[in-house]
Amino acid sequence: MLSESEIEKRFPVWDALSELFLDTELDETSHKYIARVILESGFTPAEIHQILWNEVFPGVGDNLRSVAGEWAGFNPEWLKSRILFVISQDAPSLAAGGIISVKSLIEITKQEWLKVCNYLPDDYRNTISPGSTP
Repeated sequence: MLSESEIEKRFPVWDALSELFLDTELDETSHKYIARVILESGFTPAEIHQILWNEVFPGVGDNLRSVAGEWAGFNPEWLKSRILFVISQDAPSLAAGGIISVKSLIEITKQEWLKVCNYLPDDYRNTISPGSTP
């Protein structure tokens, strides 16, 4: 389990990366914002990879698979609780059903992540998909 200081350090990254899963079209400003938060966090590309694919993706990925997904932003307390719940699970997973497949969700996430990577050093591009080694 994460300490309170680790949670405080991670939360801005969780919050920024969660924008990838809002039911809205992200623009250049959004991608730059996510990149800036990542760079300011001090996490390595490998740590960001782990946070994106093992914490945020299973925590809020289902939002894009919902008919009426959140579009305005996740409540910060809910987001923190949700991701901490995901972290506490042995094998966190997405819901069985949804309007798009998990495979499609992974592809959408990869595409959006690549747009964020345009504003990050090249070594972040190696963190494109779950299971890849940075």
